[in-house]
Amino acid sequence: MDIMNTDTSASKTEILDAAARCFMELGVNVASIDDVAHRLGSTKGRIYHHFRSKDALVSAVRLCAVQFTHQAVGPVKDNTLPADENFRNMARAHIAAVLSHFAYCKVFINTLSGVTTKSLTPQEQVLQQEIRQATSAYENLYRDVLRAGMDAGLFQDRNVSITLHSVVTMLNAPAQWYVPGRPDNEEFQQTLIDQLADMALGSLR
Repeated sequence: MDIMNTDTSASKTEILDAAARCFMELGVNVASIDDVAHRLGSTKGRIYHHFRSKDALVSAVRLCAVQFTHQAVGPVKDNTLPADENFRNMARAHIAAVLSHFAYCKVFINTLSGVTTKSLTPQEQVLQQEIRQATSAYENLYRDVLRAGMDAGLFQDRNVSITLHSVVTMLNAPAQWYVPGRPDNEEFQQTLIDQLADMALGSLR
């Protein structure tokens, strides 16, 4: 299920946007369906029409975060380029996606350890499985690029999985510390994208 595809209703998109903001600002454990409904200026029934529980809504926001980065990075990947140039372009697209969909990505990072220990409903189970599949598919975009760089001597020869998860963690770092709304926001974001992509690339050499 593509949560944010072209067939997604405007109502569902509004719910997801409001939920991402609420979960980011209040914290996933604190924010409630009531808070999301209040931000929307609507009833809880509107939310429950699409998402049968708070955990399902959190999972949908997390899935969107992965999809947003995949949609940004996938078209940029070009295996005809040298692996280092290819990786840098992909890294820049990833960081730009984090900044463009900041609330979604921050919720994703803040919930990597999970948000619930209760039994999952069928809808929650489906979403959790789709998050795992989407995350794996996104990570696979990088695997052949990293291997190609290692084979060409452009990157140090290391365990690909360790390298992959380490650099993706670095690329996601702005979701942990960046504060949107700076007076020099556009200029600073460009500096952030360029500098962090260069740092990630440098860590591979």
